[in-house]
Amino acid sequence: MTSSPVRVLTALAAVAPLVTTLACGGGSAPAADPAPAAAAGAAAPSSVRVDATDAAAAGIETATATTVERADPLDAAGRVVFDERRTARLGSLVEGVVHELNVQPGDSVARGAIVAQLHSHVVHDAWALYFKALAEKQRADTELTYAKTSETRAATLVAEKALSPQELERARADVNAATQAVAAVKAEITRAEQELAHYGIVARPDANPLEHEDVPVTTPFGGTVIERLTTEGSAVTPGTPLLVVSDLSRVWVTAEIDEALVGRVLSGRPVTVKAAAYPGESFPGTLAAIGDVVDPDTRRVTLRIELANPGRKLKPQMLVTVSVAATAPRTVLVVPARALQTMDGESVVFVRSGADQFMRRAVTTGATVNGAVEIVRGLSAGDVVATSGAFLLKSALAAPTPEDE
Repeated sequence: MTSSPVRVLTALAAVAPLVTTLACGGGSAPAADPAPAAAAGAAAPSSVRVDATDAAAAGIETATATTVERADPLDAAGRVVFDERRTARLGSLVEGVVHELNVQPGDSVARGAIVAQLHSHVVHDAWALYFKALAEKQRADTELTYAKTSETRAATLVAEKALSPQELERARADVNAATQAVAAVKAEITRAEQELAHYGIVARPDANPLEHEDVPVTTPFGGTVIERLTTEGSAVTPGTPLLVVSDLSRVWVTAEIDEALVGRVLSGRPVTVKAAAYPGESFPGTLAAIGDVVDPDTRRVTLRIELANPGRKLKPQMLVTVSVAATAPRTVLVVPARALQTMDGESVVFVRSGADQFMRRAVTTGATVNGAVEIVRGLSAGDVVATSGAFLLKSALAAPTPEDE
């Protein structure tokens, strides 16, 4: 009658006393002194013997470790952050008081929108300088007109020999001085206009300073108000943070990889980003930058990924996984992933070492792609490992011996 898998497992467990002997060299244990096999500190079993009939009944199958060419993606954990080129941290340009604050966190704003108004004495001073310069220009223009008229009259009188040439030269000097005075006043007007423009105010000769006494705070681009860092009535100085606005239609993702893997990535390669909030959905991006410094504590290097954010689904500080396309195919040793088992906290496979014997062997693994796992250390090409039924071998190896019971 054909053995069932349960009977096979029982049969495999029954060979545990023999396994210890095999692990220690293959000799038979002395019949008169069984104590050493059960003593504390004895070598752990490392092999299982099962004949072909029982192996077939238990569904134990094997596969050969082979080398393949593949460009494995590099996976890493990441975090969504703001695109700093599309994020504005708005601050005060002047010393004054927050007069109005027109937005709240979460509000959408257009480019150039006035989000706050600041009241400051510097605006009054700038208006005063502007109108003073306008008055000076009017006076300088009048003096220039008079000097030119005097020059024309002097030239006529000199032609009629009714005035000395020295008087004409003096009149011409007065014209030059008046012209220079007009140019100086124009420069003052320009300076006053630029100062007002720096505060976001357009200077006009017919402007009413009382209607333009606040400094507007505007957004350099459209986006979303992320933070409001002040309140109406707060005193501010130049540089005081007011608001954070960011265009979330694009974001960055930062991730870290081990320094030993830096050679496998290259700027410009495509990246796939996935978030637990959106099962089955992925976001394509590009590896924009690879850090130039290794963190001395973690021995890791930071990657920066740039990507579009349709519907603003990816939120800053959201945890994601990234998969970076490898630079070029490489030769790797692989076995079916189902051959892997975990024993004593390490990954192991069972390697066929004879017609009816499997040896436990610890391995170091790499990436798993399409059901095939990379074996970095522990196997060689051509090794035959148990795949289906490997768990039965593990169970038999872990079963207690009669001396343990």
